[in-house]
Amino acid sequence: MLICSSLCVACADASDEGEMVEGQPAALDGGDVPDPSQVSITATASGCGTMDTQIGALNTEYALTFDDARGGRDDFGTYDVACDVEFAYTFPAGYTFDAPSLDVFGDVYTEDAAVVTVQASRSLAGTASVSKTFENIDTDVEGVFELLSIPAGGQAGSAPCGATSATVNVQLRATIGGTGRASVEFNYIDGLIPWRRCQ
Repeated sequence: MLICSSLCVACADASDEGEMVEGQPAALDGGDVPDPSQVSITATASGCGTMDTQIGALNTEYALTFDDARGGRDDFGTYDVACDVEFAYTFPAGYTFDAPSLDVFGDVYTEDAAVVTVQASRSLAGTASVSKTFENIDTDVEGVFELLSIPAGGQAGSAPCGATSATVNVQLRATIGGTGRASVEFNYIDGLIPWRRCQ
């Protein structure tokens, strides 16, 4: 399995035990990143199907794939998508990190007057969100397609200095409007984790 974002933030090969094998992490001073042996990052999800998690060797990047974060409209009904991911971080005192960047990749297809609205939000000390509406589109023909992107930090803030644990929540939503057939799928998300020493 190979995952590559159009921003080249993470490319993970499951055979390398989570080590990122292509792309470069953010330019951080060696002292800005805590000892990897003292950091734990785990992810749990609901509404996304089976999830595969890849964390870079230095804990500065991540990539998650989903096998059933999909919905749409067909002859039998309309199916919205609600995929929630919780990242649990533990790390040594004296370090903090900004809310990681979030890049969302997937596919959207619409027929007739169908409208698909996708939304992503990321929460740490605060919440940052973004949404986009798609009409008359078939992204399947475009290869890897970025649906949404949220830069690191911003309104989502950072982990408090002095803390040794933090939780980052990611919500992915898709709703189907208008009339006609449609399909939408969140394939994977990835991003960078900007660590720094507390001042």
